[in-house]
Amino acid sequence: MLTDLLLYGSVFVISGLVFLPLHVLAVRARRGENLLLTVNLAIAASAIAGGAIVWLSFGTLFSSEGAKAVACVGGAISFLGFGAIYNLLGPTSVDRSISAHIVNLIYQAPGHRMSEEELFRYYTHADVLEKRFVECAQVGMIERHGSQLTLTPSGRRIGHFYTVLGKVLGIRLWYLERYRARQPAA
Repeated sequence: MLTDLLLYGSVFVISGLVFLPLHVLAVRARRGENLLLTVNLAIAASAIAGGAIVWLSFGTLFSSEGAKAVACVGGAISFLGFGAIYNLLGPTSVDRSISAHIVNLIYQAPGHRMSEEELFRYYTHADVLEKRFVECAQVGMIERHGSQLTLTPSGRRIGHFYTVLGKVLGIRLWYLERYRARQPAA
């Protein structure tokens, strides 16, 4: 049983060893484009590789075929969960978090200090919106029709999901309140 447990752990470790260089190379090759998809694909490929390597290389060391299947599949699934958490806390935050961008700008400034005025000059709302708009258009959530932006069916489903999730969690969407307050009554 201890051997089976160690082999289960080896799936996780081998997946991680495959993932480290793979995700760095993949993100660099794509120059950060489609970052989340790129990292997620690297996570999935690494999990499959880890499970397959242990299955093929160490399969005879398991106490039974059932233990081998559970360890190799379970270890790969465990790595998928770890990878998702890593992607959310690491690359996703680096790429998408306004807070991370603000901290990084101030960190890059001499003496790690910057005035609020400088911060708003270097990091404009237009920059943030443009980056996200381009991504949303590239993945097919938004379409441009002249000067109008329209959600695709996929974009409407995602919008509905976020609206429901925000309401369920009681998250105050301050920017939507400000937007609605400026709209003429229908």
